[in-house]
Amino acid sequence: MTRSLAVNETEPSHAHQNRNLPLFRRLTFGVGHFFNDMCASMWFSYLIVFYHLVLGIDNSLAGTLLLIGQIADACATPVIGYLCDNTRSRYGRRKIWHLAGSVMVAVSFFFFWHHCLDCQNAPSRLQILYFSSFIVVFQVGWAAVQIAHLALIPELVSNENDRVGLNSIRYGFTIISSVVVYGAMWGLLIRFGVLTEGRINAQDEWIFSGTALGIIGVGLAFTAVFHLFTNEPSTAQQQNTEMARGLSKAWYTWFLSPQFYLVAIIYMTTRLVVNFSQVYTPLYVLDTLLLDKGHVATVPLATFIASFITAVAITYLVALIVLAGSLILLYYQKPPNSVGEIVGVYEAMVLLGIGGTILYVTSLSMVADLIGFSVGSSAFVYGVMSFADKLFNGVAVQIAQALHPCADASQNCGTYYRQLLVFVPAGAALVALVSLVLLAFLLRNAVKNRVKLTAVS
Repeated sequence: MTRSLAVNETEPSHAHQNRNLPLFRRLTFGVGHFFNDMCASMWFSYLIVFYHLVLGIDNSLAGTLLLIGQIADACATPVIGYLCDNTRSRYGRRKIWHLAGSVMVAVSFFFFWHHCLDCQNAPSRLQILYFSSFIVVFQVGWAAVQIAHLALIPELVSNENDRVGLNSIRYGFTIISSVVVYGAMWGLLIRFGVLTEGRINAQDEWIFSGTALGIIGVGLAFTAVFHLFTNEPSTAQQQNTEMARGLSKAWYTWFLSPQFYLVAIIYMTTRLVVNFSQVYTPLYVLDTLLLDKGHVATVPLATFIASFITAVAITYLVALIVLAGSLILLYYQKPPNSVGEIVGVYEAMVLLGIGGTILYVTSLSMVADLIGFSVGSSAFVYGVMSFADKLFNGVAVQIAQALHPCADASQNCGTYYRQLLVFVPAGAALVALVSLVLLAFLLRNAVKNRVKLTAVS
């Protein structure tokens, strides 16, 4: 959709359009978000589970913690995006923010996957304050890494297919990182099988804390690979290219573009489908399907393995159909009484993973296409998109937790989790579909007008 989304931009020269990146450099770029992605898998899949079932914090406060993190991320992203676009550094305006963010993530991540140090018996609200301080540091750092990494895409490659390919490689490593996290959780549960029966409880705290430490170690190693082998184009190079072609775009002018708002809605609702499903899949597995806690690792693991082998050439519309099929299966799924019925659960989750993967990769490509060759403000655009995404996700989860009908972890809320996992992603997908139709109509008219102007000239 590059050509359509950028209908008002001057076409670059053939030489500039074919700015290529060797495969090795594409791969070393792709691992630059590996640390963030492992943290995100833990954050969305297990935060509510950990605080409610392990630490015994009530549903509403557990949702508040996630909301605090999402608000911190949402507020940080546009600010970091603007600063990142206007940073001058010999190390690289993107890479310096990526490095700073990685350090913040590394020093804070462990502390909110472990009970409150020296305040374990304090009131819940004081513990929330303790955990929130580390969560805010983590989320600001996470935002810096995300924005810097995304903003590099239109700077490293300029061809439409290359951008989609780079996004696919990036998301491929996202899937691998999730498989690593869920595989580690599964391995720990299998190795210490005495703890795997029944629901997750306070005895399982060390599994979450140990996994968090492992994520920090592995994540820092991949971050080092990214910084050693990814060469960022100089700021002067980017500015000269943009100014020479009249493509430099001030950050505030994006708010005058209708396409900007429609792409933001598509990206935001797509992220809600993916993230909301991650948050409530473990609880759906435990309370709705009444499976043992080993499946809180294997069900997401199967989902992401299926995502990894998904062909990204499938269109956004087909992905919505796949997603609809998976949600219908999940809604009518009953607690399994046989191996065949358990397989049915995994089949539905696999479809959910495939649909979510295609939607996310395509929406990221839409954002890159919207930016086109105006790379000077790309970090700001990604920041605004991420702001809407994080805030929308945080508010959605907080509302779901505030409306939770169960007072404590001992109660079963299977019907509620079934409704959440099906109806919220379905509603988000419907909004995305309407926005996609409006975007297509808007772009079609823009192309027609451009043809008419060309004919008149």
